[in-house]
Amino acid sequence: MLIRPLQALVNNPGLLVATIVAIWCLCSFGYAILEGKGPIEGLWWGVVTGSTVGYGDFYPASTAGRGLGAVLIVSMLLLIPIAIGHVIAHLVFDKETLAVATVLEDVHERMDRLEYLTLASLRAQHGEEWVTERLEQYSTHDDSTTDVAEQMLAMMQKNHQGAKE
Repeated sequence: MLIRPLQALVNNPGLLVATIVAIWCLCSFGYAILEGKGPIEGLWWGVVTGSTVGYGDFYPASTAGRGLGAVLIVSMLLLIPIAIGHVIAHLVFDKETLAVATVLEDVHERMDRLEYLTLASLRAQHGEEWVTERLEQYSTHDDSTTDVAEQMLAMMQKNHQGAKE
């Protein structure tokens, strides 16, 4: 019951940041109201407490204020590292992935050239009509058989959708 909403939260950086800010603001202003402090003092307390620095210049005296402080500390200890992980994940540059993508792009370009040259050669040898007939035959054959990779992808998507439900 809690896992799916938590997964949705931690896998959506925008929602995660909005949740962190909302918890911080609510706890900060709740502290200010409960402890009779101003909004600026409440925000300062929220920053100091949420970051677990805890200078001690402001602290809750009431039980409700301490409960609010505990909620803020625990939620920030859980959510801030996840948000930092999202930032780091976007900053890290994966050289291997880029190298593979570059090689694949080169392979695709070479295959396109090879296909073009092959078709040009076949047209010169056999004529346009013969090439068109062969291409239609191969197209019909390709359409009638499903690629193994496509079958695996469809199966994985089906399993993923079943897991969501």
